[in-house]
Amino acid sequence: MSVKSQLPAGQQDLFPPQPPDGTIGNLRKTNISPLGIAFMLFCLVSAGAFGIEEIIPAAGPGLTLIILMVLPFVWARPISRLVAEANAILPREGGIYAWAKETFGEFWGFQAGWWTSMDTYISSGAYIAMVGGYTSQLLSLDAEGTFVVKLLVVGCFTVVNLVGLIEVERISTFFSVLILIVFGMAVVFGLINWQTNPFDPIFATPEAPMGCLVESLSIGIWMYCGYECIAAMSGEYEDSSRNVAKGFRIALPLIALSYILPTLACLAAYPAGSWTQWGIDGGFSADVLGYGTIFSMVLGHSGVVLFLVIAIMSQCTIYNTYLASGSRSFWVLSEDNLFPKFIRKVDKAGRSPYVGVLTIAASSLVFSQFDFTTIIEMNIIFILARYMFLGFIVMRLRKMYPVENRPADMYVIGGGKVGVRLYSALA
Repeated sequence: MSVKSQLPAGQQDLFPPQPPDGTIGNLRKTNISPLGIAFMLFCLVSAGAFGIEEIIPAAGPGLTLIILMVLPFVWARPISRLVAEANAILPREGGIYAWAKETFGEFWGFQAGWWTSMDTYISSGAYIAMVGGYTSQLLSLDAEGTFVVKLLVVGCFTVVNLVGLIEVERISTFFSVLILIVFGMAVVFGLINWQTNPFDPIFATPEAPMGCLVESLSIGIWMYCGYECIAAMSGEYEDSSRNVAKGFRIALPLIALSYILPTLACLAAYPAGSWTQWGIDGGFSADVLGYGTIFSMVLGHSGVVLFLVIAIMSQCTIYNTYLASGSRSFWVLSEDNLFPKFIRKVDKAGRSPYVGVLTIAASSLVFSQFDFTTIIEMNIIFILARYMFLGFIVMRLRKMYPVENRPADMYVIGGGKVGVRLYSALA
């Protein structure tokens, strides 16, 4: 049953028309549960605590933990709530593009769609680059062997995405469970071997606390990005207006805990002062610490191998969901004649916009030749632009479709105008 049909007859014309049942354009709808959406969100945003290793020596262990604990409330929660409210009233394929077009017109819709698409096309290369790096360490590969691995991974998950969205969700769920189990093991191993205060010291450079904060905050913010990507496929979910909001309620605490608990436990398990040795290649050498080190301490070499395999899986599952999300962004622009017509091609069964999937696969191979930091630097402007615009979209939707005209069970940010303005400012 559509959201609009549940409104009183006098209010139905005030509400935006809902997508037709069965298909969105030429794409068919898929029944994905809130738990499935939560696992896809987990993959889009997190898929493990990889990357936090870089914050610890730059900020200090105490500040790192504080950042990880505070950002869910002042950054991730506002973004997720803004996305949930916009999606509840406009469950559309393309997500933020459709919302921007509805609220501010075609020009700003195109801008939002362009920012989202460029973000996905560039950032997808980062995950393939990390897969190549982890695999080369596991198998001692040269440059040519690493490229072959990248090619195989891109090819494998391109096929998964061409088969359909339900397969993307199943792969995401399977990998998410494995990743959570392994990081859960890291928590247990760390707590058993607790020997130091994980918050000591608070700052890496006590005489320059603001420098520590500024240097590390950008990575922390990036670790909590990606919530809005789930809405790019929203038109293909059954009962999207409710299931996405329910998925956020599961995913947000799951992601935050998957960052905080392993970091806390591992910092506590390593010798005092060893926080200066943390790095992005943690656990893969004797000189660099990370989450994998705890497996080496408890399980020996086999533990390092286990962690490397999970690290590879983590980046693969992020890439898998980004292929699904990103391929819809340019597709909806093409459907509205704002991008070349060939982008809108969908397979005969309506399972996937295959041209969009293939173009992201090609671009990810290109961008994976750059190092991780360079890719993030190229991408950050598109991320920030999209988040700044998201708050304006939701405030505009409040004026266009007042809360009192919406169904009683539709998700709405609490606190009235103050609440939505506060979340918009934080995002």
